[in-house]
Amino acid sequence: MDRTTLFILLAVLADGLAGLTGGLLSERWLKRHLSALVAFAAGALIGAVFLEILPEAVEAAGTGAFRWALASFLALTFVEWFLGPHHHDHSAHSPGHPHHHDGLTSAPSTVVPSLLAADALHNLGDGAAVAAAFLASPEAGLAAALAVIAHELPQEVGDYALLRAAGLSRVRALLALGAVQLTALVGAGAVLLGSQWMDGLEGIILALASGTFLYIGATDLLPELRRIQTPGAARGRLLGFLLGLALVATVGVLERHVLGAHG
Repeated sequence: MDRTTLFILLAVLADGLAGLTGGLLSERWLKRHLSALVAFAAGALIGAVFLEILPEAVEAAGTGAFRWALASFLALTFVEWFLGPHHHDHSAHSPGHPHHHDGLTSAPSTVVPSLLAADALHNLGDGAAVAAAFLASPEAGLAAALAVIAHELPQEVGDYALLRAAGLSRVRALLALGAVQLTALVGAGAVLLGSQWMDGLEGIILALASGTFLYIGATDLLPELRRIQTPGAARGRLLGFLLGLALVATVGVLERHVLGAHG
């Protein structure tokens, strides 16, 4: 196994572990810090797009990468327009919301298959994006992995809360989420195999991931944070967003410095 493949597997594994954190953190802590986590995810996603992933896509696929990125951004827009909002509404799924397991009402059991199917598809794309990024460069790979993991935490917290609200036990909810995390391996494997048969595939995947990450960060996560009213939550939101940006930028600089030192 070469180093790039090992990095991809480790990144996908870390992403999968992040998806199981919802059942390990206390609901009081989550309710207090979820908005900061969502802001952190938004900062990491947007920072990864503009600082690492889209530049690598352009380098690999030329200016056509912008068209692919626009295509994925518009595709998600049209899907939400015609099929309704997707399930990643973190505040609506967070502890303390009326649909939460400990709230006044419960989520319908029919939400389970649709939620898990959407989650599996999402993880498939995440695995493909991480693999394509590492094939392009270690810097892009780390940025994509950090962005995916940062988004995975608040997203899977919401999914876990919905599964509990639908009547699943803690163990069954975690097992269900763990099973759908495996689709990330399928996405990563498909890109690794496809890149051997199709030149420039990683550039196209990176461009598609750029549009997807930008859509999630700018139109899904950031507008959600506008609901926050209290000064303390607003400060946490700002700090989380800036930390997400800073983490991606810092990791990119350090990675380039290390590679340059060994180059």
